[in-house]
Amino acid sequence: MTCEEMMAQLADYLGGELVVEHHETVTVHIKGCAKCDSYVTTYSHTTRIVRTLPKCGSLPPAFEARLREVLAEHLSEEVK
Repeated sequence: MTCEEMMAQLADYLGGELVVEHHETVTVHIKGCAKCDSYVTTYSHTTRIVRTLPKCGSLPPAFEARLREVLAEHLSEEVK
């Protein structure tokens, strides 16, 4: 398994949604790859912290539109 393949399955791995064989493959990769082990640890910690934050209301419409525009530009640049 490559690091990219592990990253593609990370959300399902942490959510317990992978079949046993895939879960074990990801686990073996993480245990053998210091980079991925560090990433998974940081990702998991960040997720736990974010879940403790209070929910906020909707964004002002103009701000949301601008944010979506900037994100779309950024994501389209990554694809190039």
